[in-house]
Amino acid sequence: MTKVPINNRYIAKESLTFPLLVTVMFGVSLYASIYTPKFWCIFGAVFFGLGVAVYAYKYIRYGRTTLIIDSEGITIKDWGKTTTYYWWWDIVSVYTSWNVSYFARFVERWLRIKTSVNGEQYEFHDICLSDLYCRSKSVRKAIEKYAGQSRFDYDASQKSKNYVTKIVLASIVAVIVIFICITYFSE
Repeated sequence: MTKVPINNRYIAKESLTFPLLVTVMFGVSLYASIYTPKFWCIFGAVFFGLGVAVYAYKYIRYGRTTLIIDSEGITIKDWGKTTTYYWWWDIVSVYTSWNVSYFARFVERWLRIKTSVNGEQYEFHDICLSDLYCRSKSVRKAIEKYAGQSRFDYDASQKSKNYVTKIVLASIVAVIVIFICITYFSE
């Protein structure tokens, strides 16, 4: 990859929200375990202390995860100093999607990249945008700027957005109905 001046590329780095939250939770659980030595407080302090240690090791050793979009293609630098390149001449289409997650977040944003292998076969690559300090709109504009509007798949992006919107609305309605049922039948 050739060197591109810093102002001719879009750079999104990993947000520090989750590590800061883990650090605050470690401080709160450490405070609670000192003044109320219960098992759960000590377990929380150890659990969040390990989380702080893992994030500190990651940031000291490898730095933050970085997404770079420029005239050459899309580059992602992840854990272990692994740098992955997706060149524009290999990329067929790119779109943003929202997926339901059952682990850390309820909904996650992803950048989906469809590349051609031999002109006939396609491979799909995913980059999680929820961990990066960026918006889907700014990523879309960067792709349009460096690769043209024909690379970004608006239809696939809109379909995934509508799908997740329906799931979130159904979940909110279900929570409201359950709350009303519990308050009505508890009397």
